[in-house]
Amino acid sequence: METFLEKRKYPRIDKRMSFKLDTGGAILTAETINLSCSGVYCRVNQLIPLMTTLRIVFALICGNEENDVEYVECEGIVVRVEEISPEEGICHIAIFFNDIEDDEKDKIMNFIEKHMNSDGG
Repeated sequence: METFLEKRKYPRIDKRMSFKLDTGGAILTAETINLSCSGVYCRVNQLIPLMTTLRIVFALICGNEENDVEYVECEGIVVRVEEISPEEGICHIAIFFNDIEDDEKDKIMNFIEKHMNSDGG
């Protein structure tokens, strides 16, 4: 049996939450499948072509209250597209954050650490 070594630079959590994508022509709602400081794997209800540049806004719930929210804005590029249900337009896409400020990355890292500690992974 092969041993798989995790080569990711940042930890990743499996967490479902809605967020906004701006394709330059439309604003879409997506749902995260997993999230790290370097990118997000998500579900969308519209085919977004490979190498599309997107503006992204996350509302990360960072406290115990639903109104304790940290907003993260960044830019990403679609690096993988998987058509899950072409007839319904449902796709899973991987987005690499190619333009993200360090303080925005820190917000994501704090969110991940909090949820890894409270959710057990």
